Amino acid sequence: MRTQLLAVVLIPIITALVLGGLRIGSAVQNAQDIDNVRQLVRIVDKGTGLLEEIEDERDVTALYVAAGRTGDTSRLDNQRSKVDAAVARVRTGAAHVHRGTNPALATRLAVLNAFGGKVASLRHTAAHSKVTLLSVVDAYTALIAELGDALDLLTPDIAHPTLAARASTLATFAQATEEVSRQRALLGGVLTQGHVDANEAQGLTLAGRQQQTLIDQFRSSAPPAQRQFYERTLTGNDVNRAETLEKQALTGQGTSRLRLDADEWFDTMTSKIQLMRLVEKRLVGSVEDESAREQHQAERSEFVSSLVVLLILLFTCGVTHVLVQSIVGPLHTLRASALDITERRLPEVVRLLRGSGAAPLEAIEVEPTAINSTDEIGGVARAFDDVHRDSVRLAFEQAQLRGRINTTFVNLSQRSQNLVERQLELIDRLENGEQDSDLLASLFKIDHLATRMRRNGENLLVLAGEEAGRRWSAPVRLVDVLRAAISEIEQYQRVQLRGLVTADVDGRVVNDIVHLIAELVENATTFSSPDTEVLVTSQLLSGGGAKIEIQDSGIGMTTKDLEEANHRLLNPPVVDVSVARRMGMFVVGRLSGRHGIRVQLRRSSPHGVTAVVVLPQKLVREHGDHMDPPGLSARYNSEGRLTGWCNYDTTEQLDEGTLAKRAYRARRHGARSVGKE
Repeated sequence: MRTQLLAVVLIPIITALVLGGLRIGSAVQNAQDIDNVRQLVRIVDKGTGLLEEIEDERDVTALYVAAGRTGDTSRLDNQRSKVDAAVARVRTGAAHVHRGTNPALATRLAVLNAFGGKVASLRHTAAHSKVTLLSVVDAYTALIAELGDALDLLTPDIAHPTLAARASTLATFAQATEEVSRQRALLGGVLTQGHVDANEAQGLTLAGRQQQTLIDQFRSSAPPAQRQFYERTLTGNDVNRAETLEKQALTGQGTSRLRLDADEWFDTMTSKIQLMRLVEKRLVGSVEDESAREQHQAERSEFVSSLVVLLILLFTCGVTHVLVQSIVGPLHTLRASALDITERRLPEVVRLLRGSGAAPLEAIEVEPTAINSTDEIGGVARAFDDVHRDSVRLAFEQAQLRGRINTTFVNLSQRSQNLVERQLELIDRLENGEQDSDLLASLFKIDHLATRMRRNGENLLVLAGEEAGRRWSAPVRLVDVLRAAISEIEQYQRVQLRGLVTADVDGRVVNDIVHLIAELVENATTFSSPDTEVLVTSQLLSGGGAKIEIQDSGIGMTTKDLEEANHRLLNPPVVDVSVARRMGMFVVGRLSGRHGIRVQLRRSSPHGVTAVVVLPQKLVREHGDHMDPPGLSARYNSEGRLTGWCNYDTTEQLDEGTLAKRAYRARRHGARSVGKE
């Protein structure tokens, strides 16, 4: 049941796990994307710094080329070192970017990695070739444009709209700064060499126009705070002076000589560029701040998603556990109650009812199952309680019926016993006064049949669970017990006593042992050929007690039949119709169980069955080193001590059958004279 219930609830649990896993996976992926965006923002930041340094190198190189590639190069060397450091920072940052399966991103990062080699090649060309100032500036400008394009192409990989917009604004302003730097390089070189040609003038004009266009584009797309910061920053004398000098240069670009100082121009434009770079750094900082907020939100979303999924899963598992326990718990209780009823309570009731004997029976209350629910399981529990009550009621009624049957058996047995006793007394008087041997033999036969009738009456008492009323108060020798048992069967002439021992049997159990041995001996004579003998032997056991063996040469029993018979001897069945077919075995089992006597059937060699009866030490004791003479019986006092001998017959030599008959007669008369306990 638990497995079936779990199979039912596993479907929503698995669904919740899958959906929760997808949600968590999406949050984790989003957090990874944001982290990758932050790496890209850092690359853009470092790339912007590289742009600034390479712009400064271009401008310083332009002055160096315009001066005829002579003079002090310390300023140029210092700037080149700054560019190399910036290149190294860009390459290091690019190495930490997760490329994934994006080939375009890998290509753009490869451009950044190869930028250092291109810078070195351009430096060599500018320093050792005869290229003109404009060519050097254009070459540097192309390299800067390539770097700017690589940085601009990183913007589409920033999937978040706010970040992408701010990165685009940064790129626009960086291009405007580049145009100002280019003006500084061109005009600085022109002023250094002292003249300007048409191409250089056109380049200056184009740079100025592009700068203005980019600034206007920045103002239209930048957030209000960024525009205000730009307006506050790009003010002052240096900015005004730079704009004035720029206008003078553009106004006098058609003359062969420009009336401007190169150093003044370079320093003034440098001040303006530095102010523009402050704005640029502010834009970079805003992009980084936005990426940090996005990453924090992504991490928070990942945590919240994981927590929500975990809580949902815990709630689902908790509800599932409660539901399963609400069903499985009562089922376990019902199962435990059912097992307790079938294995303990009901057998205990049956045992009590069977052992009640003739005592009046009282109704037995049935304890209900500890399930009070009104659902289907509660209904099953109440139905099971009804079955339990009906079972107890039927057992109670059967016990009452058995009690009435036992009472009937006892009444019939007592009536039969009284009649048999009167018959035996009459036969005794006839035997005592009869001299005719033939008629006396017939009387002996009638006496024997009456004795068997009395034993059958005693069987009814055993069936009813009652004990026979006849008991001996003093011990009886074991040989007399065996002779009395033999005398109660029909074919007593076929029984031979061997290995007799000098032992006494407790008088209180003599009649039951006689009855038990008689049933076993009668079975031996019944299931063996009439021309064979049945041997009855006895011996004392070293540990106390005595063993009696009854061996026949009959048809024998199979192993299975022996096992079943021995099982019935150890566990006598309930009295029913089947007992009538095995009356003797049932009586033997009841009598042996009553006194702790062990009875077992074994195979005889070469064929037949041997019944082994082991009398416990408490029932048998050795009375001395003597053996009863033939025809004599031991006499005991009330304390069980041997006081003398009693002659069965002093006038003739009696055979074993006559001795057995006389032993039985002595037992019968002795029982009547001693009385009941």
